Amino acid sequence: MTLPSQTSLKQRRIAWPKVLPVASLIAFIILFDQVTKFIVRQQMYLGQSWPEGWPVRFTRVNNSGSAFGLFGDQTIFLIIASIIAIGVMVMFYRQASAAGSGLLRFSLGLQLGGALSNLADRIRDGYVTDFIELPRWPVFNVADSAITIGIVMLVIVVLFFDRSRARAKPAP
Repeated sequence: MTLPSQTSLKQRRIAWPKVLPVASLIAFIILFDQVTKFIVRQQMYLGQSWPEGWPVRFTRVNNSGSAFGLFGDQTIFLIIASIIAIGVMVMFYRQASAAGSGLLRFSLGLQLGGALSNLADRIRDGYVTDFIELPRWPVFNVADSAITIGIVMLVIVVLFFDRSRARAKPAP
């Protein structure tokens, strides 16, 4: 008979090969996002664009809202919503980790890294520094890119690579 502490230790040992790459991805996204935002805050004044006149450029913006500027100046609400979303992603990650889907874990790692980095900005500054400007698109940052890529990847994985849905379909 194994004791509960022995079982959980054995399970934790098995989980590390799955957790370490995702934890490294999350740390990389947070570090890369925070360093790029720091450089932009140090080198550009608010509203400055570089290079001027180019369609793709860096433009420093302080975004007190969420994606696309929604919920502007609702910092407390956005902090609470971010914490809840991160909690849901962690629970979803734990289920995905048990299922063994590497692409699903990777997509959640992208989303978690971006969400945690933007949450850190909101808590520290009350806003998120955005700086990547594309034509006809709101200004965004590295964390926003990671979240967006992670969501697109998650949708693709769920729609096209979810083995549990394929098994659940009845045979004709």
